[in-house]
Amino acid sequence: MNYRERFKAWMHYKPVDRAPFYEWLGYWGETVDRWRGEGLPPGVNVYDYFDFDKREGVGVDLGPIPRFIRKTIEENSRYEIYVDRDGVVKKRLKTSTSMPMFLDFPVKSRKDWETIKERYDPDDPRRLPLTWGKELFEYFASTDRVVAMGITGFFGYARNLTGLERLLVMFYREPDLVAEIMDFWADFLLTILRKVLDNVKPDYVSIWEDMCYRSGPLISPKLFEEYMLPNYKKVTGFIRGRGIDLIMVDTDGDHRPITELFLEGGVNCLYPLEAAAGVDAVKLREQYGRKLLLIGNIDKRALTAGPKAIDRELERVKLLLEEGGYIISVDHGVPSDVPFKHYVYYIERVKEMIN
Repeated sequence: MNYRERFKAWMHYKPVDRAPFYEWLGYWGETVDRWRGEGLPPGVNVYDYFDFDKREGVGVDLGPIPRFIRKTIEENSRYEIYVDRDGVVKKRLKTSTSMPMFLDFPVKSRKDWETIKERYDPDDPRRLPLTWGKELFEYFASTDRVVAMGITGFFGYARNLTGLERLLVMFYREPDLVAEIMDFWADFLLTILRKVLDNVKPDYVSIWEDMCYRSGPLISPKLFEEYMLPNYKKVTGFIRGRGIDLIMVDTDGDHRPITELFLEGGVNCLYPLEAAAGVDAVKLREQYGRKLLLIGNIDKRALTAGPKAIDRELERVKLLLEEGGYIISVDHGVPSDVPFKHYVYYIERVKEMIN
């Protein structure tokens, strides 16, 4: 079977030659830098080195157009404070490639929202790839690689505009504005999806939401149901109407209190299933059965600890591989405290299991 045939069959619980093989969320830059000094050959792509199955995305631009001008506000030998191309003020350490610190966001008021939404015209031709046309459509239809389309979710979009703390306060102080932002985004996505799905049929659509932390969702199920659920149904209903029945959500943390709402909203796959937040893929399968597809859940801390901990983690999810609909992967991007030799051991054991 080729990559695409295998993936589609596995995610529909059909027979395959072997399970799909991915590191779904990849690696921190610092991780790969470390591994270069521990055995990963220079110049070799880490995905090629481990021979993962291949996939690629439909490159649609969902960001502000025009972009903000990147401007440095303050800089010294240790760090830089700057405005990025999305209008967010960040502080980055010059000695690290880890996530920057988020200091300020472009939307603080309704006036800011009215101004910035002018940058989100879904009909702007620059949103589609420069290669958009018949040749690209034929390629996506015939490639043996898994084809994905990624979009930003409703909480994710609003948070990117306002910042997390401000958004959480806005749910109570300016609920109409929150509703307007999320409704706007649903209409924006529908316009983009119509343009894409009229010409390309991806194997799955992934929605980046990232709305949970270690102790649970960042908003209550009631707020999800009121503000997000109708928009989820609207967007996933359109996607399913175009024949795409695999719709994923990417959210870290403990999503269990809102898992049922994701399912009601038309989502049927969740990742990365963060083990440190108490999420257990085996228990999710027991609770939801085949209606919930799963990716991830291998505790990144086990890869740091070494072979015995890795073996325990893989043994824990072994039963899921007997049924299908689950892809083994680390429960986040692989962090830089994972030694290369531990990761090589992990990959060798995974290959034994999926074969």
